[in-house]
Amino acid sequence: MLRVYGAALIGVLLPAGLVAQVVNIEGRRFGNDTVPWQGYANFRFNVSESGQRSLNLGLNGGLQFIDGRDRWFFINDLAFSQVEANEFLNTGFQHLRYNYRADSLWTGEAFAQAQYNKPLQLNLRMTVGAGPRFSALNSEKWRVHIGTALMLEKEYDTDGTQLFQGRNSSYAAATFKFSAVASLTTVVYYQPKIFDASDNRVSIESGLLINVTKRMTLEGRLNLLKDSNPPHGVQPLIYSWNNLFGYRF
Repeated sequence: MLRVYGAALIGVLLPAGLVAQVVNIEGRRFGNDTVPWQGYANFRFNVSESGQRSLNLGLNGGLQFIDGRDRWFFINDLAFSQVEANEFLNTGFQHLRYNYRADSLWTGEAFAQAQYNKPLQLNLRMTVGAGPRFSALNSEKWRVHIGTALMLEKEYDTDGTQLFQGRNSSYAAATFKFSAVASLTTVVYYQPKIFDASDNRVSIESGLLINVTKRMTLEGRLNLLKDSNPPHGVQPLIYSWNNLFGYRF
C-alpha cells in the first residue's frame, strides 16, 4: 500500500531549510511497518513581506521498503528561497538509510547522505555513518527511541573551505500521543567532533500534530540549531517556526 502525503506551508518566520545543518531523520521516519511499501510527498509555499518580499518553495518526499527484518528508506528534500529580485538560494538533502531489526528493542542502522544549504554557506556535505538504535519505550501513549552513530563528513563551504572530519551523532526522540487527535514529538541531536567535543552541533525540533479529520492535519514545528563552529558569516544560533496544513491520501 502506497500512502502519499501532501502539505502546503501556511506561515514561517524563516525558511524551513535554513536550519538544515543537522538533518532531523527521526521526524521523517515512517511509523507504519506492517506493509512492504510506503511513500509520501509534501509541497510547501510561502510569500512574506516585511520591507522586503521573500519567496520560499519546497518539495520533499520519502519512500520505504520492508522485507522481514530489513528496512530501506530514501528521503529527499529540496527548497528554494528568494529575497526581492536576488537569485534563488537552494537548500536540500538526499538521505538513504538501511535498518536491520535484531529484535523488538535493538536495530542496526547504516546511512549515506548528501546535503547543501547556500544560506548557511554550505556548498556540499557528504556523510556516511552507522550505529545502533534502541527502543526505550513503546506504549499506546509514549514512544521513546535513542541512538548513536559514528559518521564521516566531507564538507565544501561556499568560501572554498574544505573539511574532512569524523563526528558522533547521538539522538533522543520522544512522542506523546494525547489522543487520537493530537500528538507531540520532540527530537534532540548532539553531534560533537571526534576527539574535540568543543566543536559540536546541537539541534532540537518539537512539533505538535493535530488530526483535524481523517485526511487533514495541522502542525506547528519549532526548530533550533546551535553550531559552536559555524561557517564564516553564519550565526551560531538559528531558529525557525513552521505552521503546516496537510492532506493525506
